[in-house]
Amino acid sequence: MGDLKTIRPELLTFSQEQIQVLLPYFYVFAGTVVAVLASVVKSINPKWLVFLISILTCIAGICSAWNFLDQPSVLLFNGMMVVDSYSNFFNIVFLGSALITLLASFRYLDKEKLQYPEYYVLILFSALGMMLMASSLDLIVIFIALELMSLAVYVLVGFRRADRRSNEAAMKYFILGSVASAVFLYGTALLYGSTGHIGMREIGSFAHAHPASVTPIFILGAGFVLFGFLFKVASVPFHMWMPDVYEGAPVPVTGFMTTGLKAAAFATFIRVFISLYGSPISLFLEGHIHNILWVSAVLTMVVGNFVALTQTNLKRMLAYSSIAHSGYLLIGVLSGSRSDLGFTPGVFYIVAYAAMNLGAFVILTLLSGREDSGLNLHDLSGISRRQPWLAFSMSVFLFSMAGIPPTAGFVAKYMLFYSAIQANELVLVLIAVLCSAVSVYYYLRVLVYMYMRDPVGSPPASRVSMWSGLAVAAMVAITLEMGILPAQMLSLAKKVLTQL
Repeated sequence: MGDLKTIRPELLTFSQEQIQVLLPYFYVFAGTVVAVLASVVKSINPKWLVFLISILTCIAGICSAWNFLDQPSVLLFNGMMVVDSYSNFFNIVFLGSALITLLASFRYLDKEKLQYPEYYVLILFSALGMMLMASSLDLIVIFIALELMSLAVYVLVGFRRADRRSNEAAMKYFILGSVASAVFLYGTALLYGSTGHIGMREIGSFAHAHPASVTPIFILGAGFVLFGFLFKVASVPFHMWMPDVYEGAPVPVTGFMTTGLKAAAFATFIRVFISLYGSPISLFLEGHIHNILWVSAVLTMVVGNFVALTQTNLKRMLAYSSIAHSGYLLIGVLSGSRSDLGFTPGVFYIVAYAAMNLGAFVILTLLSGREDSGLNLHDLSGISRRQPWLAFSMSVFLFSMAGIPPTAGFVAKYMLFYSAIQANELVLVLIAVLCSAVSVYYYLRVLVYMYMRDPVGSPPASRVSMWSGLAVAAMVAITLEMGILPAQMLSLAKKVLTQL
C-alpha cells in the first residue's frame, strides 16, 4: 500500500558511494560504541579516555561532513534518508555544538562531582540523533531520530541525581516531550491514512495530484506534525517546559539544548516545510499553516522578550531569550517560500544563534558555583575587574543576541527581516523589530552589572581550564567573523539549500 517500505536483502547492500557519504554517521556511531567500551576499562582513568575519544569522534565527524559539502545528494534506504549538502552542513553544526559542550563540561563535572563517562556517551548519542533528523525524508525515521536525540537529553537534564530541581526538570521534560512525540506520531498516522505515504515528498506530491485527498483528516494530521515541531522549538503556547528545564539542567547541558536541539528541530522543520507544506497542496491548507505560524511567531516573540525582562536568574533569562529567538526563526520559515532570499536567512540565523548562545553558556559554566549557584544578575557585579576577558566575551555574545553590529546577530536579524519584507510580512517585521528593541534592555542590563557595579562576594575559586578557554575563544571568533564578513557563510547557506 502506497510507499510502505519492506526490508529486502538488496536494500541492505551499500555501494561504495553510499558508504562514503555515510562516513560522518559511521564515525559518530563507532566513536560512541568505543566510548561505551572504554568507560569500563579499569587500567586507565576512564574519564580522560572517554573524554578524548568523544572529542576525537566529534572532530572526525566534522572533518568528514566538511569533505562532503560539495557532493551531490545520495538517497539511502529506499528514499527514507538523504545525505546532501544540507544535511552535512547541519552535521557540522550539531557536532560543533557537541564538541564545544564537551570542552566546557570536563572541569564542570569535576567541580560538581558528576564525572561519569556516561555523560560523554549521551552527548554523542544525542548528536547522532540530530544528524539522522536532518537527513530524514520519512516521518517515521524523523520520529525514531527524534526519540534517539530526546531520550539521551532527558537523562542529561537529570544528570545531577541528588538535586531536586534537576530531577523535576528531567521529569517535566520527559512527560511533556513524550506527549509532543505522541502528537507528532499520531499526525504521521493520519497523514498515512489519508495518502498511503509516510515519505514527505510523496505525501506532498500525492496531495497535489489528488486534491480530494486533502480531507479534514489530512489537515488534522498536518497540524499535529506541525505542533510536534513547534513544541521542540519551544514556540508559544508550547513553551512552558523550557524555563524550568533550562534552570534545572546542568549548565553545559542547557547550552547544548538551546543550540543543538533547536538547530536540529529547525533544520528538520525547514526540510519538512519545503517537502510537505511548501508544495501547493491546497490554498486552504497553505493559508491555515501560514496563519498558525504567523500567530505563533508573534506570541513567541512577545512572550519570550517581555517575560525575560522580569528575570534575574541568568539561565531563566536566556531560556526566555531562546523562546524569543524561536519566534524570529519562525519568521524565516514563514517568509522563505515567498522571498528571493529563500530560507538562506533562516539557516544563517541558526548558525549565528548557535555560536552566540553556546559561548554565553560556556561562560555561565565557568562562573557557576556548586549546583549552578551564583548565576543571578548581582553575582556578575564587577566581574570585569576580576576576569576581564570573560566579561568582554560575554559582552560580544550579548551584543549579538540583541542584534547590535558588528556581530553575527545583527546580520542574521537584518537578513531575516529583509526577507520577511520581501514576502510582504510588514506587520510581522514591525512587531519583530519592536520586540528586538525590548530585548536590548535585558541584555544590556547584564553589561551594567559586569562593568558598572562593585564586586560582590569572593572571586570564583575555579580557574578557567584550557578546554573552556578554547571553546569561548572559538565562539567569539565565529560571532565576530560572521558579523564583519558574513558573505562566506551566506554563500554557503545558499548553496546547501539548493539541494532541498
